[in-house]
Amino acid sequence: MVNDSSFRSLTRHDDYYLPGGDLFFLVQHHVFRIHRYFFERESSYFKGKLATPASPGATRQGTSETNAIVLDDVQVHEFARFLWVFYNPKYSLYHTTVADWTAILTLAHRWSFPEVKALAIRELEKQPMPDIDRVVVYQDNEVDRNLLIPRYAALCERDEPITPAEGRRMGIETALTIAQLREVSRRPPIDCRSPAPANFHGLELFSLVRELFGVAVPPEDDTVPETPLGGPVIPSFASSSTND
Repeated sequence: MVNDSSFRSLTRHDDYYLPGGDLFFLVQHHVFRIHRYFFERESSYFKGKLATPASPGATRQGTSETNAIVLDDVQVHEFARFLWVFYNPKYSLYHTTVADWTAILTLAHRWSFPEVKALAIRELEKQPMPDIDRVVVYQDNEVDRNLLIPRYAALCERDEPITPAEGRRMGIETALTIAQLREVSRRPPIDCRSPAPANFHGLELFSLVRELFGVAVPPEDDTVPETPLGGPVIPSFASSSTND
């Protein structure tokens, strides 16, 4: 709950303080007023949180500015971009930056919004992104590892080895596995007297990546995915909202 002195210093968000909203959030002294419906429908985390009854004599959390749900470890612009997914005025057109989609993915994963997470992944797959960055983001947010097979393979095939800084970002296990991949994929045939570069390519390399990373081939498909994750496309949420 927000105390009186803190309440006086709050700012209503310019875009997402909606007159018809029935759910209040507080992010870095900014109050958001939105529609409870989206959070109850799309998120198992918030569905449970919002269903928790208030203690006797207390007001249910999130029903007013003074009782707003406080979101920690979230920036104002990140939460606003997350809400944009639901209130996008351009209906099915979701065009924004890699940084925005990364923030949306992170929050969707943290708060258990599976369809929003799937949307963010599909959009990130459409945009150019350094392999190291994509590996880090996808690993941090537990994205389907099948989408990482081509990225691991690309890091294996590049001329430069993984740097210490890159290894720290990806994690020691991933860095060591890629180092092993690079060694195995460049190993010359037993009957070859001189070393030969990159003896594994294409699907053969992908199979090696799967083996060393322990990623099974999806039952419905025996090829490495080159397109975003499947799943239902998230419809426009803008048409469902109301501004009273």
